[in-house]
Amino acid sequence: MEVAERIRGFIAEEIMFEETQQSLTDDTPLLSGVMDSLGLLQLVAFLEEEFDVEIDDADMVADHFRTVGDIEQLVRQKVSKD
Repeated sequence: MEVAERIRGFIAEEIMFEETQQSLTDDTPLLSGVMDSLGLLQLVAFLEEEFDVEIDDADMVADHFRTVGDIEQLVRQKVSKD
């Protein structure tokens, strides 16, 4: 399963409100009502466990979490550093 697909699946299952699940794409704005700060923390914990990466405080900026595509790019960057 590809990185973006795994991220989308987690967000759809664990974070999103049911009425918005059908519209989740790689470009869906996540910080505009899809995901709150608690959801973001859940997502970070999932990313660290699922992809064996460490998300540092410096990584916790909106640019890395605006869309699934942005999150995928962060994960790929972290994985390639190892």
